[in-house]
Amino acid sequence: MSHKLNAAAGPAQYLCRAGPRLPKLHGDSLPCRPAPWRISASQIIPKWHQVRHVQSRQLRRASQASIALADREVNSQKDSSNPPMAFPCLDALETKSTNRSGLSLASGPEPSYHTGRHLNFHSQDPILLDWGGVLPQFNIAYETWGDLNRNKSNAILLHTGLSASSHAHSTPENTKSGWWEKFIGPGGALDTDKYYIICTNVIGGCYGSTGPGSFDPANNERYATRFPILTMEDMVRAQFRLLDDLGIDKLYASVGASMGGMQSLAAGTLYPERVGKIASISGCARSHPYSIAMRHTQRQGERSRFDLNHTTVIKLK
Repeated sequence: MSHKLNAAAGPAQYLCRAGPRLPKLHGDSLPCRPAPWRISASQIIPKWHQVRHVQSRQLRRASQASIALADREVNSQKDSSNPPMAFPCLDALETKSTNRSGLSLASGPEPSYHTGRHLNFHSQDPILLDWGGVLPQFNIAYETWGDLNRNKSNAILLHTGLSASSHAHSTPENTKSGWWEKFIGPGGALDTDKYYIICTNVIGGCYGSTGPGSFDPANNERYATRFPILTMEDMVRAQFRLLDDLGIDKLYASVGASMGGMQSLAAGTLYPERVGKIASISGCARSHPYSIAMRHTQRQGERSRFDLNHTTVIKLK
């Protein structure tokens, strides 16, 4: 912590700055650092006298006037004892993101993850979880697009990211655009003229599948914080219960992005004989907390460099 004392301005102008001054970003007129804190003069007057050894009545009167002025400024802020910190770099970034929000399908940077009507699979059989927990029974919300062929060999399981619902594409029951609206459909990357697409809301989610808001059949109370810890493998095992119910022995492909990419890898590992192809987009076998920050940085970079209205779609062969 470094301190700077502006003697000419008097004790009320004592400043405290945390850390070194960071370099400016290109195009920014302000440095990328918090604005300095202004400390009330009443907090530092004793130290001021110790440093300067000033005993004159004139200076004491001037100091008292400065204290009264500083205290009036502090008291004028009803909800805080200090002025708000300013982050000009982050403000500029948020402004840029807001301006680019019009490029999306909805009003925000990404389509809404809200789901309306969906199909539901209910399993009466308990599922044992990797970390020792158990779900005595569970529901899986899911939606489908396309037609399942006679030998049930054209099914593609689409895995969601962390916060998405099963509503990847619009349906007659729910006409709202889905989070992969442009990728699913006739002639699309996931071609519904050829494939039967299944997308589920993972267990632990809050869009129809069993999660912390669901009721525990053991005591008829919500799981809440007692909901067990889940792994990617737990989510995939529950999904394959749905496939068993649909009579699908083998998937044509397991597809997903982000956390969905991790599930697609887990599906291929757990059920290699039941997964024909794997399409893992921005997925990995394991992840760390800093990955969230890394992905945010990557998304901002992509949005800054490319026109999101013109994207290249790779069809799954």
